[in-house]
This record gives sequence, structure tokens and C-alpha cells, in this order.
Amino acid sequence: MIISPPLLPQLDPAKLDPARPDPMMDAVDQFELTHGMYPVAFDRRWHCGLHLSPDFHGPVYAIADGEVVAYRVCQHAMDSGRGNAGFVPLRHTAETGEGRTLTFYSLYMHLLPLAEYHTFGYDGTQLADFLRMPSGDAPKGAVTPAVSGGKNLRVRRKSILGFLGRYEDRPHLHFEIFMTQGDFNAWFGHTQLGNTAPATPDGPEWWGHACFTIPAACDFHQLPPATGNDNKLHGVEFEPGQEGRNALPLHVETYFSNGTKYTNVWSEAADGTHTLLRVCFPLRSGSLDLMTVWRKPALTGISKKHLPQCWGVST
Repeated sequence: MIISPPLLPQLDPAKLDPARPDPMMDAVDQFELTHGMYPVAFDRRWHCGLHLSPDFHGPVYAIADGEVVAYRVCQHAMDSGRGNAGFVPLRHTAETGEGRTLTFYSLYMHLLPLAEYHTFGYDGTQLADFLRMPSGDAPKGAVTPAVSGGKNLRVRRKSILGFLGRYEDRPHLHFEIFMTQGDFNAWFGHTQLGNTAPATPDGPEWWGHACFTIPAACDFHQLPPATGNDNKLHGVEFEPGQEGRNALPLHVETYFSNGTKYTNVWSEAADGTHTLLRVCFPLRSGSLDLMTVWRKPALTGISKKHLPQCWGVST
């Protein structure tokens, strides 16, 4: 799942810091107001979200594909014009592994009423049809009734849900990301967080950091078993590696980050000393199946270009 911020400021490429991995989020971070921080607001009350007040007026975007849980579209402001009651909550689901569907919600509050669109030059044509009309009848100044969404009412990431409104005369967006207790338990119940004696999963899915040991004197083959004459296995091409055998036990840590697999490897000497051989990143697809190394170290092909230098394989 790809997630975007609810506000998308225009960035100046000439001012971007190449050392910062996510300049868009850095820019949105600057919009947070001190009076509406998470988890405790300025008046010491519990505050489930945060208030974002950009230095521009513009659209509010869905952070990811999702199902509309409910919505309120107002024709006019409330509280003598000092506040806007429009809101949209979305339900998001993402497959994070075998039997681990992650469900969470995002909430966008204080959206601009329809009667004020012309003030900022908006015509509403960029919004979905159900967001272009009031969600119910209400006298001017009163709160418009909200209505339920449904599974057939969906939006895509970066869909415009409305425009920046205000509350207590402060222009800002109240934004939240949260989970229900049931969804929280359903997802975290499949992990081993907080388990002081975690067990090695025996399923095909890879989750979190995996650490394991390759004993000494394991044979490394030039190519994985069953590789064809075209050096492909299940459609993945392998470069022929260098056969060999590791003289010392190897301790391996591997994990995924931002779609890339990273691996650290240490050798263990007879006196118990551990030496970091090399930090390898990223491993190119097809270079190594670490699950196969773990389970069948004598039957694994390792790419000469990527692994002998990293793993200290003796030849």
C-alpha cells in the first residue's frame, strides 16, 4: 500500500535536501499547530489527531485507497461562521502477509462548506459526486446531518475529499489515523511483538527482522538446484556464482525496508568473537533466497557478484 499525506504542498526542487528521504512529509510536518498536537492538546486534553495548518489554501486528499465509512457535507458554516463541520472517515485495508490483513482508518475534519467554495475559486468538479451536495437538510448555522458510506462507496489515493476549512476561526485540518480494538488485536495477534521467547515461523511469509545461523562447512553451489540451461528458476535469472565452503559459522540478519531487502552478516571465531564481514544492500532480486539458505544451506546457489564478498565464503 502506498500512503500519501492529506495535504500536498508544491515543493521547490532547487531547495530539496538530497539527504532527506521524504521531503513531502518534511514539508507537511511544518504545518502542525501546537494547539492541536497528538496525543495531548495545549489545554491538556486527550487529542486523538493533529491539526495541520498549511501556508496555502487548497484541497484535502485521501491518504490511500479506501472505503468511505461516513461523510458530512455542509452547505454553510456553523457557530456563526466560526467553524466547519464537514468530515470524511475512510477505512483502509492492506495485505501484509499470510492471514494478516491490516485494517486502519483515516479521518479528515473541518472541511470547507459548499457555500464558501466560490470564495477560493473552487467549483467542486474535482470531487466525487456524493461530495458535491449537502449530506442532509439543516438551517443555516446548524450542523448538517451525516450519512453512512458503504462498501460500494470508495475513493482512490489522492482523491480530493474537500477543501481546507476552519474551526474556532482557525484555518486547519483535523487529521487522524487510528485502529479499532478488534482490528488492532486481529493484526498484532499474528506477530511476536512482546514475546520474550519468539519462535521461528514455519510459514512461507517473511515478516520483520529475521536472524539465523549458517553452520561452518556448508557447501555453496554455483546455481540453485533445478536451475535450467538459461540460468532461470521459476522465471528468475541467476548469475552463476562461485562454489565454496564457509570456514566459520555465519550469523545473518535480513529485513525489508522501503521495498528493498537488506542483509548484515557476521562470522564467529572459535573464541566467540563476532566480526561484521560486510553490510550488503540492496540484494538484487534473484541473488539469494535466504529462506532456502536457512533451511537447506548445502543446496543453495549464491551469486558470485553479490555474495562471496559479503559472506566470506571460502573457496
